[in-house]
Amino acid sequence: MRRAYNQSNRYAEAWERSKAYGVDPTMLPEQTPLGAHELTARIYNNRQLLEAALPFVDQLYSTVESECIVAICDIDGYLLATRGERLPDKLLQHHTTPGMCWHESVYGANAMGTALAEDRPVHMVGEQHFNHELHGMSCAAAPLHDPHGNLVGSLAIAAYKTEHSPYMLGTVLSIGHAIDKAMILKSEHYRTLLLQEKIAETSNNLIIVTGDDGQIVHLNEAAKSLLVPTGDGPESLQEMFCEKSAALVALNGRKALTDFVEEVKKPGTSEIHHIFWDAHWIEDETNAASTLLLVGRDMTKFVRLERSSKQGERLSTMGKFAAQIAHEIRNPVAVIKLAMQLMLKQEEFSEKSEKKGKMILSELRRIEDLVNHFLNISKPQTPTFELCNIVETLRDTCNLMQNSFLQGNLQLVEHYEEIGMITADCDQLQQVFLNLLNNAIDATPSGGTINVTVRRDEAEPQFVQIVISDTGQGIPEDRLADVFEPFYTTKSRGTGLGLSNAKSIIEAHGGDMEVESAVDHGTVVSIWLPFEPTVS
Repeated sequence: MRRAYNQSNRYAEAWERSKAYGVDPTMLPEQTPLGAHELTARIYNNRQLLEAALPFVDQLYSTVESECIVAICDIDGYLLATRGERLPDKLLQHHTTPGMCWHESVYGANAMGTALAEDRPVHMVGEQHFNHELHGMSCAAAPLHDPHGNLVGSLAIAAYKTEHSPYMLGTVLSIGHAIDKAMILKSEHYRTLLLQEKIAETSNNLIIVTGDDGQIVHLNEAAKSLLVPTGDGPESLQEMFCEKSAALVALNGRKALTDFVEEVKKPGTSEIHHIFWDAHWIEDETNAASTLLLVGRDMTKFVRLERSSKQGERLSTMGKFAAQIAHEIRNPVAVIKLAMQLMLKQEEFSEKSEKKGKMILSELRRIEDLVNHFLNISKPQTPTFELCNIVETLRDTCNLMQNSFLQGNLQLVEHYEEIGMITADCDQLQQVFLNLLNNAIDATPSGGTINVTVRRDEAEPQFVQIVISDTGQGIPEDRLADVFEPFYTTKSRGTGLGLSNAKSIIEAHGGDMEVESAVDHGTVVSIWLPFEPTVS
């Protein structure tokens, strides 16, 4: 004869659900634990719950003197972690393994499953359990909630009925409340960490966090982008910085720093960045540990603006000076030049004297060029835009310089894509091309090659690209950033104004100019000019 169900009104609904599920109360359910992969996934998805609960679970188990098992399950009733003796019966030997399910649909009414189903604390003793195999047990369970009050799992303690105590439920309930509060605190802490991480990652400042031994704990994206080459990054400050850097001064001297100015070279490029470093030591007295926080502000743009401002002031002063002396210099130079030209035509000189006369004329022309350069700086000419055939202009410029190519034993290679007419100042552009070709000729040794190319820019078809490259001596990497600065030159007899004027002309056309170079491999000058097809 089938044994009668013995349940109190308190668990009547749980028993009715058990019957509806079709659970057989006389037999243990046949189930196997979750596979390792699925169990690992559930543990990971409930990591915040376990981080909050396990310290309390360990404490609860250590304070209970009787033989028992303490368990945590997720919202589906799957055991995530257990602590306790493997009590010597078939039920507790197998069915308390992590990955087993204690949902009511599996065992019928039981403390853990019913606490989940009804979202309330439950204490079942003996025949209050639906399954006969549990009638010798005393089990108490409390539901667990996330910081929003949503049910996420259950905490339970199971012991033999002979170890039953009326305080079992109160103990589990108080521990459950403690876990819920810990979940709230951890959630707030987690949100704070996420916020801090988001601030660090979206900040334009360089942020580096290390231990007191210099081992890197965190690098934000701005720091990685500027300081770390591609591939695996450094593990310590010592690998990343030199001894006199802000980072190692702060680390080795255990110093706090403010606005420590340092030039940092971006790996793999010639870019120099001006970083203002702040360093702060954070002392954790509880754990007797120290953390170094380095915050770097990239002030490169401001430094360049300051330099440009000073350069503008200098050029303004020079322009005024040039305007004042231009006529004073040009007039006597013109007279001397004319007189020398007449003497060379009308007088008979020895070969040696004639050579000296021609040298004087050459130097007078240099003086005229220098004065004209000064005047171009003081009063830059506004382009006169007309229809211009850029290919013909460049080809004519190359033809004008054929003697220079022959004298230098240089090969000129021209690649022209027929662009048609553009709107530009042909005279000013020819001035740019003459300057760039002269630079290439001066820099390229005998037997070298100079390439001239005109083409549509594939990436930006609204621009025409002019490239002049050579196989010359190249420009040192640390000087490349200064080539467009007025009066900067690598030539022994140069004025340092050619490239500066050339860039100004191109920019006045709405274009851009860049220089790439490597020592002993040559230089490439690229020009982009706005291009709109026109009908000639």
